[in-house]
Amino acid sequence: MSNIKYAATVTVALIAAGLAGCETPGITNPQAKLAAGEESPGFIDRVSSQNTVSENDAMRGALMLLDGKDTDRVFRQRVEVLKSRGIVPNRWRFTADKPITRGKLAYMIYQVCKVPGGVILALTGPTQRYCLRELQYRGFIASGAWYTPVSGMEFIAVLNRADTYLQTGEVPAIMKTAWSR
Repeated sequence: MSNIKYAATVTVALIAAGLAGCETPGITNPQAKLAAGEESPGFIDRVSSQNTVSENDAMRGALMLLDGKDTDRVFRQRVEVLKSRGIVPNRWRFTADKPITRGKLAYMIYQVCKVPGGVILALTGPTQRYCLRELQYRGFIASGAWYTPVSGMEFIAVLNRADTYLQTGEVPAIMKTAWSR
């Protein structure tokens, strides 16, 4: 009987973990624009000095990782492209000027880099919380809660590690966060 209770408790916990980060789907401020013609150096320079990174900028960063550029003119286009490529789920609520959370960023980087996940990710599928934990373990991103905003410098560091991972298949020890060493 106690094995059944344990199995039920574990099942409920896994289902709850899978639902973490679920939001009402939709896009707020879909026509929000970013600097036109901004190439990678200009983007990095602008974003690195920000206290927090907007979802719009984070989407641009993900597209630059995938394609080396961002040709979309407005936020809605970025969201739709990333949805169609499986980088962000349809169930998320998107707000152009809202700060990106560590969980959303981790989810996007996890999907862009096709990082092999651990047991929990295999059982539940990707969630903001568990993608963050996996990327923290692998040294992509420093420790912290999935719901906290990302600073500009941290965002650029994560993009740099992700780009290196895409090119080499690993995050070199010199680039890993102190937490993961």
